[in-house]
Amino acid sequence: GKVIYVIPPKETAGTQPSELNPSDQSYRTKAPRRTIVGTLKRGNRRMLVPNNKSLPAFLCAGRVQTRITSTNNDNNKNSTKEVDEENALYKAEYVYGSWGENHLWPPCVNTQVMGTSCNVEDETMALLTEHGVDHGDFPPPVLKDVEKAVESGVILPEQQQQQNDRDFHETMAAALELGWKPTPDMYKGRRDYRKERIFTIDPTTAKDLDDALHIKQCPDGRIEIGVHIADVSYFVPHGTAVDEEAQRRATTVYLVDRTVPMLPRPLCEVACSLNENVERLAFSCVWKMNLDGTMEHPNGKSHPEDVWYGRTVIKSCARLDYATAQNIIEGKVAVPGKERPQDIDETLWPKSRQPTGGHTIAQVAADVRLMHVVAKARRMLRFRNGALALNGVKLAFQLEDDGETPMLCAPYPIRDSNRLVEEYMLLANYLVAQRLISHAGGLALLRKHPPPLPKGLDDVVTVAKAGVGFDIDAKSSKTLQVSLNRLGREFGDNELIIQCITEMLMTPMQPAEYIAAGEVEQEHWRHFALHIPYYTHFTSPIRRYADVIVHRLLQATIDGTDAIDSFPLVQTEIHAIASHCNDKKMASKKAQDRSDRVFLALFLKRQPLHHQMGVVLSVGQKTFTVFVPSLGLSTLVFLDEHKDRYTFKSLSSSGRGTGNEKGGGSNRIIMEPKKKSKSDNNKVTIDVFAKVSVKCICKETPPIDVKLMIEGPWRD
Repeated sequence: GKVIYVIPPKETAGTQPSELNPSDQSYRTKAPRRTIVGTLKRGNRRMLVPNNKSLPAFLCAGRVQTRITSTNNDNNKNSTKEVDEENALYKAEYVYGSWGENHLWPPCVNTQVMGTSCNVEDETMALLTEHGVDHGDFPPPVLKDVEKAVESGVILPEQQQQQNDRDFHETMAAALELGWKPTPDMYKGRRDYRKERIFTIDPTTAKDLDDALHIKQCPDGRIEIGVHIADVSYFVPHGTAVDEEAQRRATTVYLVDRTVPMLPRPLCEVACSLNENVERLAFSCVWKMNLDGTMEHPNGKSHPEDVWYGRTVIKSCARLDYATAQNIIEGKVAVPGKERPQDIDETLWPKSRQPTGGHTIAQVAADVRLMHVVAKARRMLRFRNGALALNGVKLAFQLEDDGETPMLCAPYPIRDSNRLVEEYMLLANYLVAQRLISHAGGLALLRKHPPPLPKGLDDVVTVAKAGVGFDIDAKSSKTLQVSLNRLGREFGDNELIIQCITEMLMTPMQPAEYIAAGEVEQEHWRHFALHIPYYTHFTSPIRRYADVIVHRLLQATIDGTDAIDSFPLVQTEIHAIASHCNDKKMASKKAQDRSDRVFLALFLKRQPLHHQMGVVLSVGQKTFTVFVPSLGLSTLVFLDEHKDRYTFKSLSSSGRGTGNEKGGGSNRIIMEPKKKSKSDNNKVTIDVFAKVSVKCICKETPPIDVKLMIEGPWRD
């Protein structure tokens, strides 16, 4: 396609100038701008070629700054250096509405060099800038708000306890190093769960622990589940500087080597983080359910006390990670009757993750196993009722001591311990959505998930039928999941086909979105993948601003109708915040994906991977898409990059050659090696679901990226 205009951002207030509305001249005094990141291309004109391939090339107007200025920390003097233009990353600004109808290219201004490609720091700054999540340091008013919120609970050395003139840095240093504890005033009006056996299950390196769990059996044979979430809204009051900054950021950005937090460290890693063996403020959702995963009361009647929402104080007894929880589930450690506590293998359950506060290893292990049994039943019930699971491969990296050189790269495993936590978070979010709809009405902040794009889904259905003879019923998420279950049965010994079709189905899927319930028709509240009529996000307020709004709304429903009527945000404002959160969540995801790609490219630069199996997912006229299952990677392969080694012949579905005809993509390409060998089996057929042998390397020219080169046909 051809780009004919650039649409301005939704979140900029007022009437927006663009090529769609050229008569509006207000942009000349105050115009919204977009930062473009890319590389320079020299010719008769200097062009900025964006990293984002959906954008056109931009004509650089005015002077291009090609020198980097840096400050020497020893003498505080500035120095400049020229960079190699061919290997440099640049940024520029595009002014919305400045692309005139007689201009071949859109103009960009303030073009300046950012750094060098393949340098981790420069690449990271480029991807943060490109996606608008380069938030920088927290401004002083925000830090002042944080100090006010946490200073009364900071644990100080005795010599500092009488000082009233401690500055912010002293207070925050104490909070980070010595700890924090709620004051007695903070306990007022909260249900006390400090003696309950509560624990967290998170990734091994997690620092911001925003959810904890408890489980216990009830006299009537049911079980009680407690989901306890960090009470962020207590520390972040509406309208404060820290609230406005959190709203602006909207989400924490997780990159391979760093985190760009939504909240300052004293909040997200100390006062709000549900760390083990310390008292913390929480917002809890506690409910009763059956061992088979259902929620119905045995006598068929629902009771109001079956679900309880409210502010609490908790004391987590253990910080489990997914690996430890998995070892418990699999019976590798803390096996009842077979292992004494003092004989626990610390490689399977590290001492630092064992319970405190009078709770025993046997008790926590029994809780984890019971949680697993119920979560497994709940998961089976969800899928039986029509929920859909499309899990792509997520890469995990191990970095060297310098914190930036990738040493190992492997798919991140999703195990039963991950699924255990997921089930209870999903159910808590659903129950909170239910409460908001029934008590807050149109103010309820929900998360809807629209159905997949029909055209893209139809393409996958057609390809699956033509490629492997498999019929996909895509009328609903339920029929789609039934089809995937059937796919698993029919191709149980061919995990590759299942992986490929799952990967293809992810392309037409639309992203989930936050909405204010009253701004959208009820039929559009539905969550397609979960196959439920409504849903929200309650469980991660440390890293998602939408959850903070949900917490405030939930508390208002508890306080009563007056609190709802006087809620500080009206329906349209909640919807606008929801839209902003959608934009930032998408930007964050793109930044995270780009960070993964940068580190994978750096890994491949040092350790190219030869003879990797790739599977062709789609075929065009001059390009085709290859999926590499071992890396969870799908990328375009260009025929032009193979012309020194292969000749090509494109075939239509009828088998006739299409040569270099324009218009319409072919569905099969024959790649013949130029260097003939004794064997004729080095010919490569590029067809959907065809297996090929690929070499995974780092692209030679900026921007840094992963590049696939065809080595030949795949030989099982």
